[in-house]
Amino acid sequence: MDWTSFFRSELTPIRPYEPGLREEQICGIAQTPSIHKLSSNESPYPPFPTALEAMQQCLPELNRYSDGSSYALRQGLSAEYGVPLEQIMVGNGTNELLMLLAQACLTPKSRVAYCWPSFIVYRMGAQVAGAVYDELPLTADGRFDTDALLRAITPDTKLVILCSPNNPSGGIVMQEEYERFMAAVPDHVLVVLDLAYTEFVTESEHLAALSCYDGVRPLVVFHTFSKIYGLAGVRVGYGFAPVPVIEAMDKLREPFNVNTVAQVGALASLGQNEELERRRAENALERTRLCEAFDRLGLAYFASQANFVWVFVPEPEQSFEQLLKRGVIVRAFPGGGGLRVGVGRREDTLATIEAFDQLFGSEA
Repeated sequence: MDWTSFFRSELTPIRPYEPGLREEQICGIAQTPSIHKLSSNESPYPPFPTALEAMQQCLPELNRYSDGSSYALRQGLSAEYGVPLEQIMVGNGTNELLMLLAQACLTPKSRVAYCWPSFIVYRMGAQVAGAVYDELPLTADGRFDTDALLRAITPDTKLVILCSPNNPSGGIVMQEEYERFMAAVPDHVLVVLDLAYTEFVTESEHLAALSCYDGVRPLVVFHTFSKIYGLAGVRVGYGFAPVPVIEAMDKLREPFNVNTVAQVGALASLGQNEELERRRAENALERTRLCEAFDRLGLAYFASQANFVWVFVPEPEQSFEQLLKRGVIVRAFPGGGGLRVGVGRREDTLATIEAFDQLFGSEA
């Protein structure tokens, strides 16, 4: 049977998304009972206490469909950010929102530009649409190159994506270059700003997402509750966009796409600024601790503003396997020249440093 005749040819080059390894997957590999999962950029902390309580209270109501418009959550986001309700979208993670936007905007004749390496869903969205994707190198310090992106724009370019902090490098776009970039982008291009990790940023000059957003110009801003808010397991992302963009995406969006538990937990997470700041500070402290260890070992890395650090190591795939044996799960990307090491709790950091010392220390 030739199964290829059943499927769209655009799907041929697409590789299914491969999540990071889980603890139970390496039980037969790790030579220690202590496993530290640092492979998927998750928060090491549970959902906010307010979110846990709200989610528990809604469980008896799960016989009913979720609110298909995420109305209460959108109201909360409107109050939090000062963006009109009709310019707010909610999705099953930013993954869904990115794919919906690609399906709504891209055709086989159009182009999308972004820097690489970055989030694989950018490429997947273009591939599903059969569009051309222009993947430009990051800057030498691991940031999106806004000047190169401007030069790459053609009359066929529909989308240009900025990711800040970037996954997997952790580099950020500064406010000044963001404003300069937005002033130079032609009107036929829709700019997509992916800020999944922005709550971890401690650099004061990082771009202010809504400084260029007015609900009129072609700019979409995506955020997520999966990271610092600790809601990765229920999947809820959100975005701000002009009304015509949201109307086009709604034509493709599945009914009841965001479950009740996710909506309730996300809403209850808003306004918890003290807990959010505590987690940002904890992340920055452990991130610095990791980087100091890499400095001591003579390992180069990208300066990161996210909850992970990209560190360059010799023979990354072998290093990845050796770390697994020591109970530390990180992420390797083919051809990347290094490893993405997640930032966890203090015990995760100490275990990671100990494993790196064993592999790359003077006595290794």
